[in-house]
Amino acid sequence: TTYDLPGSNNYHPTMGNKNTVPKSPPVPTGKTRICVTGFAISHNVGRAQKLAAAIAEAHPDKYETWFYFSNFGYKKFLTKFKQHQLPEDQKGLPSTSDGGKTLAEHTSAPFCWLERGGTIAVTGDGDDTVEGKMYEVKGGRDRLCDWAGKEFPEEESIQALCSLKAPPRSETFFDNKTPGGTWMKHNK
Repeated sequence: TTYDLPGSNNYHPTMGNKNTVPKSPPVPTGKTRICVTGFAISHNVGRAQKLAAAIAEAHPDKYETWFYFSNFGYKKFLTKFKQHQLPEDQKGLPSTSDGGKTLAEHTSAPFCWLERGGTIAVTGDGDDTVEGKMYEVKGGRDRLCDWAGKEFPEEESIQALCSLKAPPRSETFFDNKTPGGTWMKHNK
């Protein structure tokens, strides 16, 4: 049984740098899952991954992470996410701090969101799905940084990663393991 985003043909195998999209099971009660997807080589994606990981490390009782990084599969994943997961009431929200595009128009990397809840809907055909998951979509790295900066104002390790300035190019290479994230510790 696999659990994945609708429209992504469940946990599908691919070749080369088109990494398999990790499953996205229900989020444990009382937790928020910080999700980051984007290119496997990108300083903005690297900073978003680093920030999400720092939050989950500082607050493992409240936060977990989910990552999908692929230089070739990201755009297809983003299109499907916007078609199937992006809540209608969030489509017109800004996707970056500069306000140039809405979440529905987002095309750059990374793309970040928060997930809460969900239950498994047993279909009987082995392709069980997750229903009732709540999505709070942030958009780009700068929007994730803005949220984290406000959410954790007293935590220096997190604040150090919340700058809205472009991260240094040294963050182009990061822990881009896919599937990745702390969600796997609870959903083996």
